[in-house]
Amino acid sequence: MAKRNQNKADDSSLFMPMVSKATLAINKSSAGAGVLGLVGFAALFLVACVFFVTENYFVAMLVVSFALLVYVTGSELAKLFLTSFTIFFSSKHVIPGAAHLQETLVPLSRTLMIRRDGEGNVKAGPLVKGMTVKLPDNPLARDIQTLLEKNPNFEYAEYIAYAYYVQCHELYDHSSSHLEFVATAMPMFGLIATIIGLIGMFEGLGAEVTVEFLSPQLALALKCTLYGVLLAALYKIIASRFDQRLKALDYDFETFCRALQVVIDNKATVEVRA
Repeated sequence: MAKRNQNKADDSSLFMPMVSKATLAINKSSAGAGVLGLVGFAALFLVACVFFVTENYFVAMLVVSFALLVYVTGSELAKLFLTSFTIFFSSKHVIPGAAHLQETLVPLSRTLMIRRDGEGNVKAGPLVKGMTVKLPDNPLARDIQTLLEKNPNFEYAEYIAYAYYVQCHELYDHSSSHLEFVATAMPMFGLIATIIGLIGMFEGLGAEVTVEFLSPQLALALKCTLYGVLLAALYKIIASRFDQRLKALDYDFETFCRALQVVIDNKATVEVRA
């Protein structure tokens, strides 16, 4: 019995490595990323204050938005910029695993005639028992092929597909939440600058008030509000792109799992094309 359990564990290692406790623990580098984010925010905020004093209001608000991004991302700010650029101008997924899932789903859906009915349910067929499904040569296709040869179990097949899906899903989800945070906070910083301008204007009110005196303070109030809203809208637009990709990724994963179930139920074989 023990030998059988050992063989079963050995078969599972063909697809995914075992998760150790060390991978779940918070290490020094993870804790340092939070400190780096806080220090980076403070440094960039001081730079923004310098631009604010010199009346470069747009640059000041832009630096504040970068400071907020550094606060939530730490040392991964460059990764967020690269991911955002790729997502905004490309239809491919950033994580290779999700790209393999997307690449494999296309011929799989075509061969199995995967479609959705009027109620949104995934349908397949008609199919021939024992048919051969040709897939492109990638790690996911090879894992599925090995699974079908050794142990055609749907739950384990779904687990394999999930392993290729979850990392990209987490990246998109975290990136979207970071951008949403900045989009929510920027109007508040614009409002703070507006209040500062109004306070300076009202403190200077007296018997002799000219337009030349009021104009700079009023311009400060209006400009900072405008720049805060514009930057919030920009970050909101980029975040919405991640939300769209999340929905597409979830759709691909659901369709892929349904296709795997059809393959297993019909005892189909997978042929990986070189």
